[in-house]
Amino acid sequence: MPETNASTARTASILAAATAVVFFLLLGVVLVHGISQQYFELVHTPEKYTDELVKHSSTLNVIFVLDNIFIILYTSMTLFTITTFRSNAPYFVAIVAFVLICVVAVLDFAENFHIYSLMQQAKNGITVSAEAISWQSAESMMKWHLAYFAFFMLGFLAPAGTMIETTLKYSLWLLFLPAGVLVYATIDTAYEALFQWIRYLNLLSGFVLICLIMRRIGK
Repeated sequence: MPETNASTARTASILAAATAVVFFLLLGVVLVHGISQQYFELVHTPEKYTDELVKHSSTLNVIFVLDNIFIILYTSMTLFTITTFRSNAPYFVAIVAFVLICVVAVLDFAENFHIYSLMQQAKNGITVSAEAISWQSAESMMKWHLAYFAFFMLGFLAPAGTMIETTLKYSLWLLFLPAGVLVYATIDTAYEALFQWIRYLNLLSGFVLICLIMRRIGK
């Protein structure tokens, strides 16, 4: 393994560990307070959306702080991971994955800033408009689906030399993508919460697997 790859792998391992920790904290907030920003990524009546923003504003402030850190960490982790794996597939695969994850990060920041602005609007007694809610829902869906695309491409870059590497590779292709897409197919059904948590746990397990793989490569 060239020293350059070992160096980027060590950095990716540290970033993956930090990403997993922050994501675990986010999940803890969701479990304790029973609300996540994902609620505000979906369409609700303007009155209900506005009321929930005001009701959970304190929790959302904590979530936004953690999530903004999370965005920086998962983006950096993915970029270092792509750089480490770049020779495992045609060059364009790494470029596409690189661009996609950067776009996802921009959309994720835009989502947080928009929901935060709507929250301030709601706290000042202004009902959030149906148009703003619909726009946010569409933007959030775009963010998630581009993330699925980015990690699907990462699957082509991931090696398959060890059991952990193979698990990561095929979970990116056969688990993360279909489970993520099914989140929106199960909205307003009895399976909605289940697939939300499958998506969360897929992400968390992916960060842990990347951390372990990169730690081995970086030795």
